[in-house]
Amino acid sequence: MKPEQSSGQDDRLWGGRFSEPTDAFVQSFTASVGFDRRLYRYDIQGSIAHARML
Repeated sequence: MKPEQSSGQDDRLWGGRFSEPTDAFVQSFTASVGFDRRLYRYDIQGSIAHARML
């Protein structure tokens, strides 16, 4: 099965569902996802340590 060709307008998963563009605040809030992926192990370790402390 071939993937659909992008229209070039919006390559985000939710891009085709809405008639208005994504708010700038939301775009800035989600812009760090690529960086966050590199930190997920440390985030989980911190959460486990915090839960043990409780």
